[in-house]
This record gives sequence, C-alpha cells and structure tokens, in this order.
Amino acid sequence: MSVRSVMAAALMASGLVVVGAFGPQYQLISSNLASMTATTLFAKRKMSMKEKRKKRAKRPQKVTRPSVLDRTPKIDAWEKTVTTNEAVAQMKQKEDSREKQVVARQASDLIETQRKSVDTLTLIKERTEALPYEEVTKAIESKGYFVFDDFLGKPELLDEMEKEAVDMLKSTDKLSRDISDLDSGEFTTLIQGGDQYADIPRSVEFIVSLTRHLPPLLEEQDFFDFSFDATASAGSLRVFDRNARESTLKLLKEDPPPRQFGFANEGDASDPKKLTVIYFLAPSDWDSSCGGGVTFEEGSVTVTPARDRLLIFRSDTCSFRSEPCIGTDSLANSACIVNHLIRKTVDENAKS
Repeated sequence: MSVRSVMAAALMASGLVVVGAFGPQYQLISSNLASMTATTLFAKRKMSMKEKRKKRAKRPQKVTRPSVLDRTPKIDAWEKTVTTNEAVAQMKQKEDSREKQVVARQASDLIETQRKSVDTLTLIKERTEALPYEEVTKAIESKGYFVFDDFLGKPELLDEMEKEAVDMLKSTDKLSRDISDLDSGEFTTLIQGGDQYADIPRSVEFIVSLTRHLPPLLEEQDFFDFSFDATASAGSLRVFDRNARESTLKLLKEDPPPRQFGFANEGDASDPKKLTVIYFLAPSDWDSSCGGGVTFEEGSVTVTPARDRLLIFRSDTCSFRSEPCIGTDSLANSACIVNHLIRKTVDENAKS
C-alpha cells in the first residue's frame, strides 16, 4: 500500500474525508497534508453522553447559599400576620398575662414581707420572754441598771437593722441633728410606725414587740409599785456619724464641755417614763476606744456599746449621762434604739 493510501485511510478514520472520496475533496485535503501535525492525525475521539455525565458527576458540587429573598416570608405568610381581630385578641391576652405576672410578683413580695415581719415579731417576743426577770429586778434594785448581751442572737437580723439606721442617715430629711449636743455627730428620729415602716420595718417591729411583751413580765416580779402601759411607749432611733462629728469639732475649734448627769424622766409628775431600754446596734469591731455608751453616776460605771447588747435602767431614779461616740476611720457609724416604757395612765372616769 502506498503512502497516500495509508494517509487516506487515516483521514477517513478521523472523519475528515468520506469513504471512496478520491475526487477534488481528497485532492484539497491531500495538498495540506504537509502542514498537519501528528496530533491532528491522532486527535481525541468524541466522548459519549454517558461518559460526559460520569465526568460531570465527579466534579465538586457548588454550594448555593440562600439569598435574602429566600429567607423572607412569602407574601401569603405576610398576609397571615396582618392585624386582625384574632391578632388583637392575642395581643390583649399577652398583656393580661404580663399584668397577671406583675400582680403575682407583687403578691409574692407582700407575702414575703409579711412573713419576715411575723418572724421578727415572734423572735423578739421569744427573746423577751427568755430574759432572766428575777436577775433583771435584782440588778435594777441594787445597781439601778441591768445589762444583757446577745439579746436577739440573729446576725442577719442585726445586719438588716444596722443597714436601716445607716440608710436613714443618708436620707437628709429623715433624721434630725441632736441639738442638745451639736458636737456629738448624732442624729435621731422618733419611731412612730405608719409610713415610717417602709424605711425602718425591723426597728418599728422591735419597739412594738418589746413594748407589748416586756412590761407584763416585769410586773410579774411584784417589784414596781405601778403598772406599765403595754400599748404605748416613747421609742427613738439614734445614729452616729463620725464625719459629722469631725466637721463640727473643726468649726468649734475647742474641746466640747463635759456632759452632765441627769434622768431620762424630767422629774415632772406629768412625765410618764419609768423604764429606759437601750438596744445597741454597734458594729462587731466596736470597742471601748470608739466611745459611746452610758455612764451611771452611782459608781461611775460605764456600759459601752456592743453589738446585740440590751441595757435596762430606771428612768426616774437612775442618774446617767450619754458618752460621745468617737469611732474610727473604718468604724464611722453606730446606732442604737432607745425605748422608754411608760406607766399606765389611770382613767379617773373609769374609777368613778
């Protein structure tokens, strides 16, 4: 077979010529044989459709992320959210539910407040009843006063009462400066209950419970020649502020005069005070160097403030003086509750 025959056969196999085409077409192609390369002679054969699908299956798939429109509710979904009577009813139901939750929370807070109040009143009653009354009357008869430590014995209650006192000090309109001793740095207010209960609930409860339960137990000792009023007393809260004291002393530019002895009862027959009870709310680190407390004229004995200390003495027969508090930079505040128990007033109309 000649060279041309071989090349012709190759061209026919590649689809470039038609079998038996030895006419002008063959002559045209054969004239360009010199310019054809070996690659053209051995070109790839055409892939079948099955092979193409198999090749595409091997390609990595392109991840299509959802567009903003894909994430947007369809128009029919919007139509369902259009405000209707049903939607208004649902909104009203939610509002009612929120109101009920608020009311339930307020009711829960009220119940908790009442529970705490009952617990405090009960504790003070129990601790008052537990006092050694025979020792109380003997000490008052021999010395004029009686001291009892760890009266309430409940640290968390003491912390709450002390915080009440300091918070009152921070409110400029709830305590008054003690004008009898301007250099003392002490502020005071009567404990009368009512609206005041919101500010000092534990202090109010202390006065109420002590006034109710202490007098009857004292009278059982047959020591006093009068009856106490278990429904009324004269209670007050006293709070010391070191900063106020230091500021006043700088203005005075001299040492204050010594305090004088006297009686809690003014001596007038119209003054009903008979027994004075002082409950100290001093910080736990407070000691004698911090000042404060009461000095009794007879024996020159000073009862210093101490946390949870109860002091009882006769208002009309026991001469005393209050000692100025000094405090320290870290112990700037101290407080006490003073309660004067009074005699029961005789109703002349009831006697007749």
